[in-house]
Amino acid sequence: MILAAGVNQVVFAVSFGLYTLAIVGVGLYSAKYAKRSDEDYLLAGRSLGSWVAALSASASSESGWVTLGLVGWAFTAGVSAYWIIPGCLLGFIFNWFFLAGRLRTRSEQLGALTLPDFFSLSFRERVPLLRVLSVVVILVAMLLYVAAQMAAAGKAFSASFGGVDYKIGVVIGAVVVLVYTVIGGFRAVCWTDFLQALLMVGTLVVFPAYLLLTKGGFSFIFEQLQAADPALLQFVPNKGGIALVGFLLGSAALGINFGYCGQPHVLIRFMALKDRREAIMGGVVSTVWGLMVYAGAVTVGLMARAMAESGAAWGQMMFQGENSELGLVLSAMNLLPGVMAGLVLAAVLAAICSTADSQLVVAASAVASDLYARLGGKRGQQSNMVVNRAVVLVLGVGAALMVMNQEVKVYTYVLTYGWAILGAAFGPQMILLLFWKRASYAGCLLGMLTGFAMAIIWKQCYAPATGSAWHGVEIYNLPVAFVAALIVNVTASLIIPSPASRAGVGSVGSDSAD
Repeated sequence: MILAAGVNQVVFAVSFGLYTLAIVGVGLYSAKYAKRSDEDYLLAGRSLGSWVAALSASASSESGWVTLGLVGWAFTAGVSAYWIIPGCLLGFIFNWFFLAGRLRTRSEQLGALTLPDFFSLSFRERVPLLRVLSVVVILVAMLLYVAAQMAAAGKAFSASFGGVDYKIGVVIGAVVVLVYTVIGGFRAVCWTDFLQALLMVGTLVVFPAYLLLTKGGFSFIFEQLQAADPALLQFVPNKGGIALVGFLLGSAALGINFGYCGQPHVLIRFMALKDRREAIMGGVVSTVWGLMVYAGAVTVGLMARAMAESGAAWGQMMFQGENSELGLVLSAMNLLPGVMAGLVLAAVLAAICSTADSQLVVAASAVASDLYARLGGKRGQQSNMVVNRAVVLVLGVGAALMVMNQEVKVYTYVLTYGWAILGAAFGPQMILLLFWKRASYAGCLLGMLTGFAMAIIWKQCYAPATGSAWHGVEIYNLPVAFVAALIVNVTASLIIPSPASRAGVGSVGSDSAD
């Protein structure tokens, strides 16, 4: 793709390059303060304040699917994309105000450093079935999730720099993330994510506001979308019965909420809080951040569609193939000065990095801490750090190799596979373990297996026949798998209870965790 005339590519490249160096520098600098212990490398010594925890958790959960995928979804679907706001913020609110404090207290009491640790120690399991299953779920889902971020990096670089091949863009994104993640661990990831979250919210507030003020505002969007297709202006799509339920519980609306309580790269921030009181302020910061980012991303997508319909040459490119996901990048390249356009690309990379680095750390800790250290009897040894860093490197390279094919659709890839698998496998189990005294080991194990398998099976097998009432209706695999896992867990817990000393809440003391 060719940049629009007048954009100073040198200024653009320099501004982007300086940002990238700054982020890598912060990551490497933070490594100076890392102590040679598992708790520090994996949880930053449980020292995170509310602002760092909230913004780093938010940035890690809202990846390239927001700056690329959500913008593209709004470009394609119209104003109904605003449903993503309640679809995500309800999950933010539940996580921070109901779940975070309990998880912080319980994880410290158990001495748990990772999510598999938390599940395993809650039931004092002797045969590590739950621990191993948790690790398998994390590795499968995180590999797919990180791969989607690498694909997003490739698309962003290819759109921004005319001479950069998509595959080279994937490699650049992978190198940037791996440099500071391998060296600095969780502490480096949290501080870089904090800065990246600030850049994301600045970009997705200032840039949409600039577009609305200079390009005709919402009235311009309304006029262009109305002329192109009135369906683009339907906040609630004109669907009845089953189809409407499918939309509301789909990946474009409220169905996303089911995933928030099961994302290890978010839950690990709760475990790393300085104390549980930080969760309240963290919830406020996170919710406000999310509101601004989602609203801004959708507005950019709608403005890009309106300008494309009005005849903008760069907008026409978004109708080709998967280019609808490049709305933020293309509009910035063609409507902003070079230095500002460079910052927008930096914000896109920030969204990608802030998720990929967190997921790499979580996946690596699952192997190094939960398999190598816990099961191999090497906990606290220096070799554990070496294994951790090696796994980050291998997973990062593997994820990049997976997406050398440019046809990966970031929005679908993230929400259908990575987000759905983690949300269904871990979410119901986490809720029951923290809030229900009768949650049992058998229930947690079977529920986790059900959520993991159902998320994959449903996506592969759900295809209603032409002519049926369900034909053309999206039934998002996450809510289906989540509910199935919840039912299986509750049923198995009632049929096969754990001894009182091993039951989830009872083993630690529910009063202190409330």
